Amino acid sequence: RGRITDRNNFPLAVSINQYDLFALKNFSEDDFLKLKEFLLLKKGFNSIKNLNKKVLIFSNLNFSQYEKVKDLKLSGIEIETVQKRYYPFGEQVSPLIGFSGKDGIGLEGLENILNSELSGVDGQKIILRNASRRPKVLKEVIHGSDIKLTIDSRIQFYAYKNLSSFVTANNAKGGSVIILDNISGEILAIASYPSYNPNNPQRKIQRNRALVDAFEPGSIIKPIAIAKGIDLGIFSIDQVIDTNPGFMSLSGRTISDPKNYNNLSIKEVIAKSSQVGASKLALKVGIDGLISAYKGFGISKPPNIFFPGVAYGVINTRENISQHEIASLGFGYSLTASSLQLAQAYSVFANEGYLKDFKIFFDETNVFQKRVIGKDAANDVLESLKLVVMDGTGELAKISNYEVAGKTGTSHKSSSKGGYDQSKYIASFAGIAPLSSRRLTIFVSIDEPGLNNYSGGSVAAPLFAAISDDVLNYLDE
Repeated sequence: RGRITDRNNFPLAVSINQYDLFALKNFSEDDFLKLKEFLLLKKGFNSIKNLNKKVLIFSNLNFSQYEKVKDLKLSGIEIETVQKRYYPFGEQVSPLIGFSGKDGIGLEGLENILNSELSGVDGQKIILRNASRRPKVLKEVIHGSDIKLTIDSRIQFYAYKNLSSFVTANNAKGGSVIILDNISGEILAIASYPSYNPNNPQRKIQRNRALVDAFEPGSIIKPIAIAKGIDLGIFSIDQVIDTNPGFMSLSGRTISDPKNYNNLSIKEVIAKSSQVGASKLALKVGIDGLISAYKGFGISKPPNIFFPGVAYGVINTRENISQHEIASLGFGYSLTASSLQLAQAYSVFANEGYLKDFKIFFDETNVFQKRVIGKDAANDVLESLKLVVMDGTGELAKISNYEVAGKTGTSHKSSSKGGYDQSKYIASFAGIAPLSSRRLTIFVSIDEPGLNNYSGGSVAAPLFAAISDDVLNYLDE
């Protein structure tokens, strides 16, 4: 079976040889005693009496054990090679890579969807029959194709390490991280927690939250709606919006800010994450403009990665949509998206208005891109995202030595009983780092953080900072 490697050829999934030890008809008492000195033979095999056929006495010898057995030069044994799949990075990348079964067929993740490319044809080789005979090949092995990913295992490590630490520290249910290279159009990391050890046969499979979970993103979406309005010439970034008295009523429902922000520039609407300001701007853009914006930024469209259960996201496009629903589209409700989709959407601000189809296979030659908003609108919003970190809801995203930009999100989770569960949130942060090169887009989300500390600004922003600091220092080495 072919290997799966990262961009630097470090193995993420590899087949290794193990060995099965058999006793033959001429297996002697002396052979038995010599083996018993360092091998725990199979349960029930404690005698050589009535041995009239080939019998398995030890399975999955490692190479060290194999060498010891070979050095004994016993006449009554036979060793056959057995291939086993091994995952050197374990739980760090298992929700993406998945695993294969005992028969070598991929069961989860990329091991599953790339099974035909990875699969070879099993062979069989008798390594040792006795001291005087040469190894015998019964059937030649045909190797499967190797698959090289754009994932950087070091960056993946930083993403997973910090994600698992923050999820645990905040008593959260789980979380995800996506890291994109805006310049090359490559996916550098896809982390999901909780995870599992693919090398453990008793593993409890965990889904890849970054790819298969779609959720209402909350305030993360505001800059996209606002960018569309700027691009259409409906308003400008410095235009002032009256948010007095800090709340508004639409379709019989109230939309409110934490306090009365009075008059805000649109740049400040993003920095302060004003619901009232975002609602008024969304109504100006209108339902058609909002749907066009979100679809243009890749929401509700299949991402350029074929993965079991990958989420597309949905947008509320029903007829007779209410004014409140239009407003809620402007602050991140009435639509869903995955972490990957939201990361790709934010890369538009780094790439001056272009959306790329980010790739995960290293040898994929072309990365398709298209313009979805104008350069000026993209740069205006990027400046606003800088203000979010400097003097807004994302101050905890700051890191030393690098200037970054981004946006916080805090969204209620829907309830199985209808409406929203007021005790369950998703905290998120989408950012671009460093601003000097705009190289990376990093999206982080934490599912159901503890109620003492649940906002995107207090939970997700510092996670973004921790990952950014590690990754940027690594890339500058």
